[in-house]
Amino acid sequence: MTDLTRGAPEGETPVNPYSLLEAVNSSSDTAHTGWLIFLAIMAYLMIAVAGVTHKDLLLETPVSLPILQVNIQLTQFFQFAPIVLVLMHLGLVSQLTLLARETLEFDYAIRLLEATERRTHPLRLELNNFFFVQAIAGPYRSRVMSAFLHGMSWLTLVVLPVVLLIYIQVVFLPYHDVGITWTHRVALLVDIAMLISIGVFLMRAETSFMQAFLRTTSAHPVSFVATIVVLLSVWLFSFFVATIPGEGLDRATQRVLGIENEDETGTRPRYIAGYAVPLLSFGSDGALLGVFKRNLEVIDTDLVVDKEQTAGEPSLSLRDRDLRFAKLDRSDLHQADLTGADLRGASLSGTDLRGAWLACADAMQLILTEDRDAANCTTARRAIFTRARLDGAHMTGIDLRNAKLDEARLEGAEIPYSLVQGANFSSARLDKVDFTGGVQAQGANFLVANLQGADLTGAHLLAADFSSADLTGAILSYAHLDLADFRDAKLDGAVLYRASLRGADLIGASVTGADFREAKVWKTVPPAADPEGLVDLTGVSIAAITDADVSDLKFSEGRIISRRVKARVAELIEPLTNLAEAAKWGSSQDYAQWQSLASAGSQAYPELYKPRITDYLSRLMCRPRWGNGAVATGIARRAPRQEFRGDLVAIYDRLKSDDCPASKTVLPKALKDLSAAADVARGG
Repeated sequence: MTDLTRGAPEGETPVNPYSLLEAVNSSSDTAHTGWLIFLAIMAYLMIAVAGVTHKDLLLETPVSLPILQVNIQLTQFFQFAPIVLVLMHLGLVSQLTLLARETLEFDYAIRLLEATERRTHPLRLELNNFFFVQAIAGPYRSRVMSAFLHGMSWLTLVVLPVVLLIYIQVVFLPYHDVGITWTHRVALLVDIAMLISIGVFLMRAETSFMQAFLRTTSAHPVSFVATIVVLLSVWLFSFFVATIPGEGLDRATQRVLGIENEDETGTRPRYIAGYAVPLLSFGSDGALLGVFKRNLEVIDTDLVVDKEQTAGEPSLSLRDRDLRFAKLDRSDLHQADLTGADLRGASLSGTDLRGAWLACADAMQLILTEDRDAANCTTARRAIFTRARLDGAHMTGIDLRNAKLDEARLEGAEIPYSLVQGANFSSARLDKVDFTGGVQAQGANFLVANLQGADLTGAHLLAADFSSADLTGAILSYAHLDLADFRDAKLDGAVLYRASLRGADLIGASVTGADFREAKVWKTVPPAADPEGLVDLTGVSIAAITDADVSDLKFSEGRIISRRVKARVAELIEPLTNLAEAAKWGSSQDYAQWQSLASAGSQAYPELYKPRITDYLSRLMCRPRWGNGAVATGIARRAPRQEFRGDLVAIYDRLKSDDCPASKTVLPKALKDLSAAADVARGG
């Protein structure tokens, strides 16, 4: 027979079972009602939690409670729901513990009246039908029925509550709130501790915890082991599997597994589809155990209500949100405010982000201190923006290192002071884009990209790839273009004033009307000759690499965090920083060709060059094929500069003429600056 008896002290006066029966039945009614209420609350919470979708988590949609039709703020619901559940569970287990003591006393008293161990006394038939008291002191039943009664207690009092707690944690996990997730873990830990410390008294009448624990383990080894396995599994899952990418527990798991970061240095973890535990990653969707997703997934969804949208104002707020590894492919987020958001590893392929804010909350703080954390800048390292629409996006100070923006549309986007090292912009539309503010773009890929009219003044583009890119009318003044690849690129009308082009490859590049004045070249493959003789190479510096130049190159290389990109750049730099080897270039054919180009391209008579370059740029910006105003924007940016050698008034008048298709599509800010400069020139 199953040992459910209590150890009776010697000499204790037996209690009359008839006097206990009424007390047990009365308490059973109350406990049964409490048990039913607890089951109803668990079912209610499960339905409410199950109704929360990833879209709700993304938009922070309030949780609608069934039947009551009451909306509760999302974070408040998930913060307090597990606490309420644990308190209800504690109250029920405490009540059942008191009932168990009365029932065990009744069982002990009635056993003294039974001749055998088969529990056949008729008084047992008068017990309340509550399965809990029937399992303890009910009449003899078959093993199957007895196991069912005990199983009901074990399932509803041990398994279901802790499983519901872990379910609440897992459903909320994609929101990526470490504080609330820790609330879930602490609630689970408290519930487990309560089950261990109080639960042993559900079947024992001892007053000592150790005695009750030892007798329970010896009397019910199977149920004890099953309980420990369930509780331990749930605890391990909550603390070491259901983790948020980058939190302390996640990093600890990374260190234990010995998985190093592939693309970054320091203590930041490397992720596999956003996972800390690779063995539990069954797919690229980042699903825990192949069922529950650890990261948000809202794809092909219209998240913006157009009729409620105001031009120039955010359509919805996702400021400071942790969206790491989120999948938002092909969703509509145009004009969304993602200022300060964390988009590391997120997938936004084909997402509509026109006019969105992905910038720093305090751009001035970034400019003055270069402290991105203090400026609260948007981070999108290794994010995927393939074919995304980012036209007119505000991305000041964004971190796009190693991001994929191939075939993306960024026409007119503002990306100053950003980090785009190793980013892939191949085949992207970057017309009119603002890449000023010393953008760090070492090793970036602009293969076949369209950069007409783009402003890259002072950008750090060490070893960047502009092969076959269209940079017509682009501004590259003071840019660091060492080891950059411009093979077959279009640089017509571009400005490379005082740019550094050491080790760059310009073979096949078109440079008609380009401004290379005072640019630095060494070991640079020269471009094709300008058939119109409009390229300005006045003062080109063809000087050998010095130790100071080597230090600058090494410093720029050291700012790259991606090991893969850094290794590629280091390989390209090595021949240039080998001073003895680099010095031999002075006797090469390329060196002689640069001497010839510099001599032929030096504009010794500015008064003759001025009308020619003005006429060329006027024709260039007003060609019908460039009616989108991209080239015109670049020329409008070039004309007001102090080093411009054309007639800016004539440029402005031509741009404003009715027969210039770009007059209505040129970037407003560039046109405004050109207009102000033209007014000053006229006044002078």
